[in-house]
Amino acid sequence: MIKFWIRSLHVSIKRSTFVSTTTPYSDKYYRPIITEGAAGFDKLIIPKDFCADNQNLITENQLQDQLVEIVESFESPIDASIGYGSGILPQEGYENKEKQLDFIFLVQDSSTFHKQNLKQNPNHYSTTSTWLINFIQGNGIYFNPYVFIKNKMTKYGIVSKRSALMDLSEWSSLYFAGRLQKPVNYIKDNDIKLKFLNQYNLKNAMTIAIFLIKSSQFTEKQLYEQITSLSYLGDFRMFVGGENPNKVKNIVTKQFDHFKKLYDPILQFFIHRNYLVITDNDANNRVFKTNLNINSRIKLISCLPLHFRTQLYSKYPESSIKDIAKDQNLAKNIKDLISKTIIYSSVIQAIKGVLTAGIFKSIKYAIAKKNKSK
Repeated sequence: MIKFWIRSLHVSIKRSTFVSTTTPYSDKYYRPIITEGAAGFDKLIIPKDFCADNQNLITENQLQDQLVEIVESFESPIDASIGYGSGILPQEGYENKEKQLDFIFLVQDSSTFHKQNLKQNPNHYSTTSTWLINFIQGNGIYFNPYVFIKNKMTKYGIVSKRSALMDLSEWSSLYFAGRLQKPVNYIKDNDIKLKFLNQYNLKNAMTIAIFLIKSSQFTEKQLYEQITSLSYLGDFRMFVGGENPNKVKNIVTKQFDHFKKLYDPILQFFIHRNYLVITDNDANNRVFKTNLNINSRIKLISCLPLHFRTQLYSKYPESSIKDIAKDQNLAKNIKDLISKTIIYSSVIQAIKGVLTAGIFKSIKYAIAKKNKSK
């Protein structure tokens, strides 16, 4: 009897949720930015015991030490460092290829970072003109690709923390927010607001995925594939052969357990509110069906990021939110809006890439992306 109880306890532990220490998601925490967007930052009240353990994804220890060593090699102040891409987290089909380590650094002031970094790492830049660097930086991300740091091929992007947080809360470009809708590695994180706002970003990504997914019944893996596809909807590289056409499936297949952990508290929110119903509670790949009436659709739409929501409403100038929720073309309009947002930011970033990397590095990078897409 005791052996049976121990065995049952062991099974129940294995089947328990990934992130029991994570604070349950609630829209009430985000009312200031839902109502005012980035203007509501100062009104946010983060719970004292807030925890986003779902976003802490474990990587192999030796690699993690190398990533930390690279980040700590910079003398310029970095508030947060995020690792992403196939060199940081595995993707199907890239196991035997040379991997570049990709980072995004969130800094308090990008011009200050570049000024100091030019002194330490002038060879990372294609120009030493601080005016030109700051002009290219703008409100977006400035990348230095194909640089060797600690004998590792590295690409790192610089973005002001305010611009990054604004994208998480308003979806102004979806360039940064789109990356964080997929598993990433938080190598350095000195501001809890980053993960706090990303919980809101993850919730909105799932909202959009449920609106866009074509079948009323789908597996958990299909749900994550729909979420992952959002950041590639308007990426022109997908159309010119610069990205692997199977990239979405490759990412989710290899990182499925990471996705499960990342989205667990968000799924719990949708399940507890009966927006999603589990039809097959398979431990490996659950099956869900949507259960969205007009009122629940209104609630979900009205909590979308302000900038994105305002643009969506502009497509219905004479309609109420109830009319929008009932519209048969809502999914198409949402998809078009995301595509329009992303294609603009991806083209701008591509132009910046040529300027920041220089023509020879840009050609090398384009060839490398082309080879990875095969």
